Amino acid sequence: MELNEKIKQILVDKNVSPSHFADEIGVQRSSISHILAGRNRPSLDIIQKIVKRYPDIGLDWILDDEEETVYSGGPSALKSEIYEPKYPQNRPHTRGLESRRESLPAPSTNQTNLRAQPESPVRPEIERILIFYSDGTFKEYKSS
Repeated sequence: MELNEKIKQILVDKNVSPSHFADEIGVQRSSISHILAGRNRPSLDIIQKIVKRYPDIGLDWILDDEEETVYSGGPSALKSEIYEPKYPQNRPHTRGLESRRESLPAPSTNQTNLRAQPESPVRPEIERILIFYSDGTFKEYKSS
């Protein structure tokens, strides 16, 4: 199911107009109008605002393209069937990352600091200063 269709489904479930929905999530009404008409796809910002305003919807349901929705009743059935996160919170692929982190060796304190400040370059010294006046004369100052 496309994101546009899912937003239409949210409007039906929440029983709100597109303009009221846009006001509630804090976006321009024209943005929602263009999304519903299929002209534009929702941006990440709009999706985040939808999930922030309606936390019961769930980010997993909105972003999952493969999950088809089937109505078996009214809005309460819609919530129980569609808005449930498809993936468990303890995802197996994140456990692998944690074990990888644990297997990394701790940085040694004996190693030299590779990000040490480079030696500051030698500042050039001023040799002389020339001042030109509007009458065509000039004055020269030399460092001693």
